[in-house]
Parts: sequence; C-alpha cells; structure tokens
Amino acid sequence: MKDYIKDMEGSLLEVTDLRAAIAQAAEFLDLRYKDPSPAQAAQDLKRQKYWKDVYIKLCRLRELKESTDLKTKNYETD
Repeated sequence: MKDYIKDMEGSLLEVTDLRAAIAQAAEFLDLRYKDPSPAQAAQDLKRQKYWKDVYIKLCRLRELKESTDLKTKNYETD
C-alpha cells in the first residue's frame, strides 16, 4: 500500500521512503536566506510554514505506521 500526505496547498505527496522524507523535511525547516530582502524574508516564512506542515504530517504518518505495526505484531503473538 502506498503512503501519501496532503500538503498545505492541497497536493497529494507520495511517500516512498518515510525515513528519508522526514530527514529531508527536517533539513528544509532551517533553510533560510542570508541577509534576505523583504521579498525573500516573506518567501522564507511561507517556505518555513510549508516544510513545518510537511514535517509534522510525515511524523504523524510514522507514528501511525509504528502503532499499526505494533498492533499487528501483538495480534500475531497472541
């Protein structure tokens, strides 16, 4: 089964490697211009909000998958 998240713009993003996606989103959280112009500062804010949203959703997906895996493993051992 394929995993997807929906970004804040409403686009579906397919997650092919959850661990790598979380790492990539975490890197983008701190990506900023050095000495930004006002337009660049505004773009930075928008981009930071976007990547924070993606990062949170990816972490929620990981938590959901882990809890589902635990339930499956517990069911198999019972």
